[in-house]
Amino acid sequence: MKHHFFSLAGALLLSAFAGAATAAVLPECDSSSILSRVDSKLAIAESNVIQSGDPIITLDHVRHAKTQDLSEPYFPRRFCQATGYTQQGNKKTVYYLIEAKAGFAGYSYNVEACILGRDPWRIYGAYCRSLR
Repeated sequence: MKHHFFSLAGALLLSAFAGAATAAVLPECDSSSILSRVDSKLAIAESNVIQSGDPIITLDHVRHAKTQDLSEPYFPRRFCQATGYTQQGNKKTVYYLIEAKAGFAGYSYNVEACILGRDPWRIYGAYCRSLR
């Protein structure tokens, strides 16, 4: 009887894990908390790396590009794109990623962002490829 109990407990645990780790638990691309994190990431990149003197001041035309669920590769990810407008009025494409279980100590989610043409060290690959 113990074997049956453990099989049932294992199945319940697996279904709870799979159910909790779907893209549905991720915030939407246009969520205010996500856009705030994107703004923060871009501001940090501007002041520490890019130093263009023309920072992104607003994001517009936010859209969802694609979603990867648990099976591809391991944790859900939501890929997003927006148009950023700089202080001097220039338009820039901004790519960002929302990934589950990538926040502090594996809880919550993480956000990574890249401005097309403003990644001099190619942290996100050529043309922000890893965030597309």
